[in-house]
Amino acid sequence: MKKTNLFNFSGFDFIPVVFWMGVIFYFSSLRGEAPASEPPLSFYIERKGAHVGEYFILMILLINLFLRSFRTRIMTILFSGAIALLYSFSDELHQLFVPGREGKISDVGFDLVGIFLAGLIAWFLLKPRK
Repeated sequence: MKKTNLFNFSGFDFIPVVFWMGVIFYFSSLRGEAPASEPPLSFYIERKGAHVGEYFILMILLINLFLRSFRTRIMTILFSGAIALLYSFSDELHQLFVPGREGKISDVGFDLVGIFLAGLIAWFLLKPRK
C-alpha cells in the first residue's frame, strides 16, 4: 500500500520558514521603551513598514513551502496566508508578556498588508496548474 502525504515537502523545506519565524519572535521579544515625547511620523513609518516587510517575507516563504502541496495556486496562497495570519496573532499575543511592549490588533492589520501584497504578487507570478 502506497503511503500518501498531505504535504509534499521534505523536512529541510521548513528551515527558511522556521528561521524567519524565529527572527520575528526575536524582534518581538526585545524590550520596548516608551518615547519621551510624541515620536515623529518617520518612526511610525519605520515601525509599521517593518510589520509589512517581515510578514511579506514570511508569506513568500510559506508559499514556497506549500507550492507543491496544493493543486491550485489559490489554495496555496490561502493556506499560506492563514498560517501567516495565525502567526501574526500569536506574535501580538506574545508581545503582551514582553515588558514595554503591547500587542495591538492594528499591528495585525499591518501584518495583513504584507501578507496580502505577497499573495497578490504570487497570484500573478505563479503559473496556474492544469
